[in-house]
Amino acid sequence: MPLPFLVVAGAIAVLVALRFETRHAVTMAVAAGAAASWVVLSVAVVPLGWLLLGVGALFFGPVLLGSLLRKTGSLNLTFQVMLLGVAVLLIGVFVVLPDPVGIWREQIELIMPTMERAGWQIPPGERDVILAAWARSMWGSMAALSLSAVFGAVLLGRWWQSLLDSPGSFGAEYRQLRLGLALGIAVTVLFIVALLSDSALAASLAWVAFAALVFQGLAAAHRSKAVGRLNRGWLVGIYVLLIVLPVASVVIFMLAVWGFLDNWLRPRTQHV
Repeated sequence: MPLPFLVVAGAIAVLVALRFETRHAVTMAVAAGAAASWVVLSVAVVPLGWLLLGVGALFFGPVLLGSLLRKTGSLNLTFQVMLLGVAVLLIGVFVVLPDPVGIWREQIELIMPTMERAGWQIPPGERDVILAAWARSMWGSMAALSLSAVFGAVLLGRWWQSLLDSPGSFGAEYRQLRLGLALGIAVTVLFIVALLSDSALAASLAWVAFAALVFQGLAAAHRSKAVGRLNRGWLVGIYVLLIVLPVASVVIFMLAVWGFLDNWLRPRTQHV
């Protein structure tokens, strides 16, 4: 499913959860999930279990986080809980599946002939290495993409709600986004383990942590703009470059580094 559709659909459910009752948001998530499932099944053969897992995460995840945000009033807590939730789900996948990396390798090998016919050629001597690296990164990249879609929906839904109820409050909330001490230590250790070991689980979890740090990096950019250290044009440029494919990966990496440094260097009492 296109990512913008997932984000907007989730944001609507978050808005309903924040302004009305959770049961109404659940009803909307059921309708959207059913429609998405019908579209997916009409164009591809997908195992029912994986389809339910995807629909549950992408359509009901925003509802649960929206309900948590409504009860706690803390966008930052919601951010931290979401990161932990995605990490737990990813660990569960690696515990349940006998060969989580091998599953992706089989799928990639099935589509390789189509990709080669389309003109993408892999040198014969490098094929196994590239396929292994690709398969090893799939769970992490999919989890990071899911985190981005779900939390993007939460941010969009919260912004819509703030426009209706308290204009301007969303920006102040978002600028305070941070992993915090405990998650910051865990992420730092995780990155070290992922670099020094050959653990596919550690590498996959690092993708998730990386995605979360990108959100914190964006929050840090907004905070710098709010205090006058960053020009509005630079902030706009960051968002524009995020959709320019040749340079988007570089910008994402820089935002993640910014988020990591911000988590450790920003005074804990700073509020903007």
